Amino acid sequence: MAAVRTVHPQAGDAVALFLGLYLGHVLGDFVFQPGRLVVAKRQHESAVAIHTAIVALATALVLLASLERTWPALLLAAAAHFTVEHLTIRARQAPEASNVTVFLLDQALHIVSLAIIAAVALSVTPQPSIAIWPVSLHWLALACATATVAFGGSILVFEVQMALAGDPGVPDPILKLDATRLYGFAERGGALLAAFMLPLPALGLLAFTPRAAYAALGPKRVRRAQLVAIALGAALCVIGWALVSAVGA
Repeated sequence: MAAVRTVHPQAGDAVALFLGLYLGHVLGDFVFQPGRLVVAKRQHESAVAIHTAIVALATALVLLASLERTWPALLLAAAAHFTVEHLTIRARQAPEASNVTVFLLDQALHIVSLAIIAAVALSVTPQPSIAIWPVSLHWLALACATATVAFGGSILVFEVQMALAGDPGVPDPILKLDATRLYGFAERGGALLAAFMLPLPALGLLAFTPRAAYAALGPKRVRRAQLVAIALGAALCVIGWALVSAVGA
């Protein structure tokens, strides 16, 4: 942790602001966006506005302790989110568009836009916090990574599974919030948190053992889907662990 104190103050401010904006984005994009809104925003402008407002409110909650200084960055982030949503909705309508590619493009554009906003808003100087509770950069990064791996990971796993399955029977299937998805939340989030709690980070991957056993012993028709969930979940956890460790180094 000592190395964090050697970071240039402006760089630390930019990282803190980016992480706060990003956590709000993850909450609004993955946690507080029901499937019905996902469908509606692809058809109606008002639904895109509602979705953007939800993301802005989630971000405002995360930045609550410094909102009097960070509100300009929040407004910029909301405008950027609204713009990116329009771009990716159009990209999804292209005849050859892949849902996996569009999802990755969408998230990449959101992340880049938030990074740019954080970089140009150095005068904000926010303190790392979640709502009204001050936290270290390490814990803020861990919250971002855990939310991304647990909630965003479910979308990535689903889209890759659908792509490998071929024709799903419906033109644009939406992931349901069911027991299987909830299990995936706990599995990936638990694996990442365990990596920081256990003596050896690799032990966190043991969280995927029950799914691996089911893939090996269960019906063959679900084996590939389970292996995809394990591979992507483990990869996301490794990436999340590496990024959080870099912030807290």
